[in-house]
Amino acid sequence: MSTVGEQLALLDAAIYGDLFDCAVTFEELWRYSGVRITPEDLAGRLREPAMQQVLRRIDGFYCLAGREHLAGLRASRQQRARVLRRRGVRVARWLRHVPFVRGILVTGSVAADSAPPDADVDLLVIVAHGRLSSVFALLGSLSRLLSRRVFCPNYYLSSAHLTLRRRNHYVARELAQAEALIGDAGDLRAANLWISDHLPNCADGAPAAALPRTSIAQRWLEAPLRGTLGDWLEAKARALTLSRLAVHHGLENRPIPADVAKQVAEGIEIRFHAAPFADDLLLRHERRRAEIAAALAQPPTDRSERSGPEAPSGARPIT
Repeated sequence: MSTVGEQLALLDAAIYGDLFDCAVTFEELWRYSGVRITPEDLAGRLREPAMQQVLRRIDGFYCLAGREHLAGLRASRQQRARVLRRRGVRVARWLRHVPFVRGILVTGSVAADSAPPDADVDLLVIVAHGRLSSVFALLGSLSRLLSRRVFCPNYYLSSAHLTLRRRNHYVARELAQAEALIGDAGDLRAANLWISDHLPNCADGAPAAALPRTSIAQRWLEAPLRGTLGDWLEAKARALTLSRLAVHHGLENRPIPADVAKQVAEGIEIRFHAAPFADDLLLRHERRRAEIAAALAQPPTDRSERSGPEAPSGARPIT
């Protein structure tokens, strides 16, 4: 029999998904488990009485008890994610020609295969070293011109600084589920092997290859921008980047965090996901884990005696 701590780690994908109103598949439950385990062993663990008290399986999806309605939302969210992913692929075919772009990965709810109606095509852009702000100026302006609903590049990372300084469960999940559209995720994953500390099963399988990371047109466009002219334009673009970040953080009545400004100045990264969002998410994650841990510690009871919302007719014991 598993300990409460082991059971909690095995359920972590469902707990984390619940924060986004998202039921999960069995593959996601395994892939994003907090402990190293085979799919076959996980299936056996899910049949433990305590696990069946807190987890429901409905139409192939898994959700926490009392949250059975999420299973009905997931199929439509998957369909929306597929539509947006195809849009991302079409956009990437053009963006691969933009000077100094070295890789593009789709992130967020589209990469998680669970896009709500208001979802954007969030992109992580890997940029040639020394041209971070120049690429931001180009893609950021293009995104605003076409509409952020077409594509939303909100994280830019230098190809020389792929090892991320922020190391927490939120960042680990974003990296683990990111899907390459240009280049591949191999270098980024290799530079951040620490994610296996959070998600040990994500080490299995190689990232899928995508569109080549450079093109002939791109090399021609880059040629006049590699020297002094390119350095001058980068300095101008850096000032623009900082002004845009000031507006972004000003919406929350906050100045640009010192570490964010420093990383822009050093050409390391540009990120528009405000830290308070991730901090709040991680706090809610810990609180939800504590609630589930308390439920797991309770003696198993007959399902007919449980309080709370009644399971819908599609809900079945985990077998």
